[in-house]
Amino acid sequence: MHKTSWAITAAMTIALLVGLLILTRDLSISNDTFKDGVNQAATVNGTTDDALDGADQLQPADTATRAGMPEVTGIIGSLAQADQTLGELGTKLNQLGGALTGANTSLEGIITSGNSAVGQAQQAATSAGAIANRLTGINNQAAQISAELDNTQALSHTIDTKLRIALLLPKTPQ
Repeated sequence: MHKTSWAITAAMTIALLVGLLILTRDLSISNDTFKDGVNQAATVNGTTDDALDGADQLQPADTATRAGMPEVTGIIGSLAQADQTLGELGTKLNQLGGALTGANTSLEGIITSGNSAVGQAQQAATSAGAIANRLTGINNQAAQISAELDNTQALSHTIDTKLRIALLLPKTPQ
């Protein structure tokens, strides 16, 4: 019996040691889980603090939004007025486009007349060139006639001189 009690004591000791090992392992896992839970709780606490700070800022933001609403309404009114002004400007630009289209025909007539006048001016320039050439020829002929008149005047002077001398000489009987 002594051997049986010894075996029971040894079995109980081993069972107790195995239980202590299992308990230690479970306590280690529980400790890691608890530390992870503490870290997550700290994160949740920080997030909650940030959310509470944000909630504290909601009232001033709401007040600022309400205070800015008249300005937003004024801007919307200005945009509506600008839209109306742009619409009127578009209408006036459309009318101006129509007027410019109507003026285009007149401008084309002016350009055509101008081109015709240029053609006539070129013809007149050609005629004036021909007249200038003729006048140059006439001028050259006048210069030749002038030279001949100078020679004629010189001869006339010589003849006059000779005739005067001849008048001074006694007349010879014939």
